[in-house]
Amino acid sequence: YFDTASFYQTEDFLGQAIRESNLPREDFFLVSKMWKDEMGYQQTKDALEKSLKRLGTDYLDIYLIHWPRPSDLNAEWRNLDVETWKALEDLYKSKKVRAIGVSNFLPHHLNNLLERTSITPMVNQLEFHPGYMQKAAVDFCKQMGIQVEAWSPIGRARVLKEPLLMELAEKYQVSVAQICIRFALQCGVLPLPKSSSSERMHQNLDVFGFEI
Repeated sequence: YFDTASFYQTEDFLGQAIRESNLPREDFFLVSKMWKDEMGYQQTKDALEKSLKRLGTDYLDIYLIHWPRPSDLNAEWRNLDVETWKALEDLYKSKKVRAIGVSNFLPHHLNNLLERTSITPMVNQLEFHPGYMQKAAVDFCKQMGIQVEAWSPIGRARVLKEPLLMELAEKYQVSVAQICIRFALQCGVLPLPKSSSSERMHQNLDVFGFEI
């Protein structure tokens, strides 16, 4: 599972890594997002084509709207979100993307889509960790059948130094990061941790041997 976005400027590198791995495309689950200045019906379709080219693939497993509001905060975001979502619906129907969703959408942003479009978002990526649970947004997504994914599931340095989490880590003989990831899973949220350390990557996967 690789989570990228046009804004991250990592799609080219990820595409190169996939090619050099010599593994089949179906072994990878690729997710990308269009940025604030790529929103709109035709702009969204154009943005996807650019992402596909950079990644060297002809489909994405999930494609997301990165933010509910464009860079211009005075712009009429409601109509723009709907136009963008209708493009995603068409891309989903044409099998260019296997699932469609959003990122950083709160209930009022989601309601705008639910009331005016035909396909419910399948995923919503939110900042979620023990220090910032966004309970109202997560509960709303669960009611609507939208899978919440946690970006930054481990939180910032403040979370890693939280006394209660450190106490739990000692109790279960795991790291604080593992406590955070396990917490997300037990809340029904899919954690998307990132690390540049192979040791921590292995540690982040080793969260099924205990229960909080």
